Amino acid sequence: MELNKMPKSLSSVAEAMTAFMQIIGLAKESLRKILLRGEFEEYAEDNRMHCTARLVEMLNQYSDELHRCPESDAKSNFLMEEIKILEENKGISLPNFLPRNAFHIILQRKVNGISSIPIAFVEQVWIYIEEAVISVLMRNSENYYQLQLSARRAGHNLMAKMKEGSIKWMLELVEMEKLTDYTCDADYVSEWNKLMASQNQFIHGVLTDENKPSIIAIEGIGEVEVGVLRKYPHVLAQAYDLKMRMTAY
Repeated sequence: MELNKMPKSLSSVAEAMTAFMQIIGLAKESLRKILLRGEFEEYAEDNRMHCTARLVEMLNQYSDELHRCPESDAKSNFLMEEIKILEENKGISLPNFLPRNAFHIILQRKVNGISSIPIAFVEQVWIYIEEAVISVLMRNSENYYQLQLSARRAGHNLMAKMKEGSIKWMLELVEMEKLTDYTCDADYVSEWNKLMASQNQFIHGVLTDENKPSIIAIEGIGEVEVGVLRKYPHVLAQAYDLKMRMTAY
């Protein structure tokens, strides 16, 4: 049975090309199954090759990391960054809609702070995909050692090219985010309105509440320290608005 499984002797270029195309066809179909369709019967016992599931896990971990990073912490030094920027731009009029440049300054800082996370994520994804692709190529060409050497080299070269393109694309997205400060997401205004619903209650707690609470709970944000904010009554409402716009964004 083992002898029958061994490849036939190849005596011509045509036979070699036929065998090569069969190997490539099998490899492509295996990759379609594990990378696109989520069919893992070929690797039922190897969870590492359950690619669609592993990629979802990686994406969820990436999302969690973005939300855990300091730039995403809405409670830390609550409103102080916004107040500092508004104080530095006292000469700018403050109508109902806050000056665009204040939002833009904060957005740039936020994006700079997280820019390394998406780049690292792209690199991690391509390292994993490269491992899966090379594994499939090696499995389907296991009877042809010389072909394995060429297939491995070609696989590494292709993955390096794809990875480079993805990183370049991600860098462009990050830079674009610094410039645009705009979203068409329908949930943005809805989320901002929910956060703004607590504004009057918050300002009352900071400025006019006789109990002068040191901590105030804001729906959607949590408990925040407010003692230091009483020094800035003249920009408190604008800072709150700016903070909630950025949080929703």
